[in-house]
Amino acid sequence: MNKTTKYSCNLAIAGAVINAALNLIKQLQTVDVQLRSEINWKEVLFAAGKGAVAGATIGGIAGAICDYENSLEKPQNTNAFLRSVISRVKLEPKNSSYQKLEQRADQLVEILTQSFGNKFSTPPMRGGSTTDGTALKSKFDIDIFLSFAPTSFRSTRDMYERLFTFLENQVNHYGIREVRDQKKSIDVISTINGEEYKIDIVPKKLSKSNRRTTSGYLFVNNASFWGDASTYTKTDFEKLRSLGLTRVQKEIVLILKHWKNKYDLPLSTHLLKNLVLNAYANNRDRIPKGITSKVIMILEHIVENLDIAKIRSVENTNNILTNLSSERKSVIIEACKDAIEEFKYQPNSILSNFE
Repeated sequence: MNKTTKYSCNLAIAGAVINAALNLIKQLQTVDVQLRSEINWKEVLFAAGKGAVAGATIGGIAGAICDYENSLEKPQNTNAFLRSVISRVKLEPKNSSYQKLEQRADQLVEILTQSFGNKFSTPPMRGGSTTDGTALKSKFDIDIFLSFAPTSFRSTRDMYERLFTFLENQVNHYGIREVRDQKKSIDVISTINGEEYKIDIVPKKLSKSNRRTTSGYLFVNNASFWGDASTYTKTDFEKLRSLGLTRVQKEIVLILKHWKNKYDLPLSTHLLKNLVLNAYANNRDRIPKGITSKVIMILEHIVENLDIAKIRSVENTNNILTNLSSERKSVIIEACKDAIEEFKYQPNSILSNFE
């Protein structure tokens, strides 16, 4: 929709409502309540009509100016722009802060292996965005997955609490400044070049002694002031690491992660990756060319499907990633709609939306 039509419609409605309200207020101020004088509704409707005409005229003029200026805007190479965004925001392995955090992660793995190595079912492994190449240099951490044997601890709670206590005792050693308990993991905080970074320790206890089984259980830490509702949930690190994004899909994830952070959208990276894969699957025979068109395809897919789709996490089919509150879904969908609408009106809007 062009701005002339949009502004005319919007200001016509606003003008009608405002002028009708002003007329009604004016009449109410002169109504004798005791004598039950009647409101002249024809006068209210006439005022609404006058307001609509005035609003439509003003909106039409303002919209026409916007449309004219829009028609003069020189088309930009949005594909080249988005490629430049990827280069600018992507975490590169040579990043000095990342290299230092990697060294501390390696130290942490070493001390964990020394203390718990006999309980591991497999060696510690890396995961997350820094492993699959979708991490932003402005905000990254390192995930370390620990898989413990079925008989290693009495329970997932025992596993989590003993690991947390051990890590707390390492504070002020190995570059560890603080240890924080999270819902399913333990955050080990380090300060590098004045900035705070974290190494996310995710412990899992295998459910069976069968060596071919890689699934197990995480402790879900739900302790609060009101009581302890902690439980456990199934996961599989190997399946999480095998999500299988292509190079182009990873680039799209990077762009959309940067965009969602800019607008503070309540969309997890894990769900975003799955939405990208789901959009590709649904558009298998009609994937557009160009990174810009692909990004718009993903945004349109989110608008059309986030409210109705049931996207299950690959490591646990009982974990429905699209089980978000209606408020969160609404915020995400509206942001996608705005970006799509602005792009259709002026493709150069990509430059300001994704800068």
